[in-house]
Amino acid sequence: MDEIEAPCRCVTMPDIHPFRRLRFWTLKSAGDQGQILVVTCNLCRVTHRYLPDDLMRLCGDMTLDKLLTRFRCDGCSKKYYLRMELHFPNGSEYGSLKLRRLKEIRTVTVPVWTDDVLR
Repeated sequence: MDEIEAPCRCVTMPDIHPFRRLRFWTLKSAGDQGQILVVTCNLCRVTHRYLPDDLMRLCGDMTLDKLLTRFRCDGCSKKYYLRMELHFPNGSEYGSLKLRRLKEIRTVTVPVWTDDVLR
């Protein structure tokens, strides 16, 4: 007699949403793993790549889902169209992958005035 094969009951796990994946990952852990942060503006289609150590000098060690809300696009000045991905550079990208590096941090002093009456 021929054996009847039972249907496969394999269930694949759904993929984790990218924002949920970034919720538990910090800049320090991304830097320790050798990852690069790729930030893309979906409105003006500009992409920049950052090293996690440079962003950690600017913002401190924070989770990646909160990091994206602190920045705006240089081209369109919008922050709601930014998307972040993690990238593991492979061997052929070393020496040719363009990164945006932190050169210096400037602090701007802005005077705040109030009108008062002479007494």
